[in-house]
Amino acid sequence: MKNKLRSIFSSFLSAVLLVALLTVGMSSAAAEEETADASVKGSLVIIGGGLETGNAEIYNKMIELAGGKQDAVIGIFPTASASMSSSRSMKQDFEDYGVPAENVRIIEITEKNYKDQVNNDEIVEAISECTALYFVGGDQSRVTKAFYNEDGSNSKALDAVWDVYRKGGLVAGSSAGAAIMSDPMILNATSLEALQKGVTYDEQKPGLWVTKGLGFFEAGITDQHFSKRGRLGRLVVALVHEKINYGFGIDENSAMVVSGDEIEVIGASGMFLVDASKADFTKKGAYLGIDVSYLEKGDRYNFATKEFTVHSSKTLIRPGQEYYEGNELNTNIFGSDAAKTALLDDLMDNTAKEARGLTFALDQKNGKGSGFSVVFSKTAQTKGYYDSDEYASTALHVNMDIIPIEVQVKELEHMPKK
Repeated sequence: MKNKLRSIFSSFLSAVLLVALLTVGMSSAAAEEETADASVKGSLVIIGGGLETGNAEIYNKMIELAGGKQDAVIGIFPTASASMSSSRSMKQDFEDYGVPAENVRIIEITEKNYKDQVNNDEIVEAISECTALYFVGGDQSRVTKAFYNEDGSNSKALDAVWDVYRKGGLVAGSSAGAAIMSDPMILNATSLEALQKGVTYDEQKPGLWVTKGLGFFEAGITDQHFSKRGRLGRLVVALVHEKINYGFGIDENSAMVVSGDEIEVIGASGMFLVDASKADFTKKGAYLGIDVSYLEKGDRYNFATKEFTVHSSKTLIRPGQEYYEGNELNTNIFGSDAAKTALLDDLMDNTAKEARGLTFALDQKNGKGSGFSVVFSKTAQTKGYYDSDEYASTALHVNMDIIPIEVQVKELEHMPKK
């Protein structure tokens, strides 16, 4: 009898264990599926500002990633702007590119009303109905002030934007709408100011203001209006002082399209990729060993594998094929398009091994000042490419050093007294 009872108990225990194991297995599978679902993300179109209405490539890419002309539902946030005019213009642009008017909506979270709007369930529902969300330009600090609660937590509106993104929707933005894509985000300083004064975490103090962004782009810091406003120096400062390896500087009327781990550059100009992973910041204030690359239309970069894919229409610039022989010192290296010209014309399509530039500020009374020498140099890994018109348009793995200098202007002759 005892043996029989033991047999029955043993069978019962086996059955319980089997059910438990199956339950654990099912729970684990469900947990893995839930985790996978949570990590699924849509796409980003990060525009460097100055988006022109005629840039069909960027508009059509946004519409495509939003689901196509008939299915796209696009919500526009005017938050960064001081007025509604840019949002209305974007709405009209999307309509002109074929999205039905009723499917393009301005979601009115503004500097004046955000406290009432960002945790409003009707606003959350309006966001949730969208397949794409677009942040206009202006002041990026208005966006973060609005979308984060006072205690730093996500507002319901921000959670709704993340939900759209995770489910496969598009998040896009231009200018300030590009700056908010990373976390941290940067603003409020020129390259020279950032190099001279460093980083600040208080917008009322001088220096490069580093603060919390929305963080949709997780591979590094984004910056915009990049070549036109000479922002290469300030991005280097942000990366080194924040101990972040990669920075992405997008030119005007151009965009980086982020899908999965890959970035594609589209539009009229290009994107700087700054690799500070091996940078050395010296006691005397020099930034050494910065790896700089510049990509243009059709070029791709995978930030997981760190691999570049240059567009198939481009050809490698081989030694002896360069158009230019030698270059001159650029005395305003962070001026409009100066760094891009230094990389492409003064180095890639040039027999020279280095391209040098200066940035400085002077006291007009005594002609003395301080600044930095910027040196771009070829390495064993450096490669340049011609586009189909045989202009240099891509530069990979150029070394950049930024070295402090003192400047003094001396007149050879004094002006005669009147």
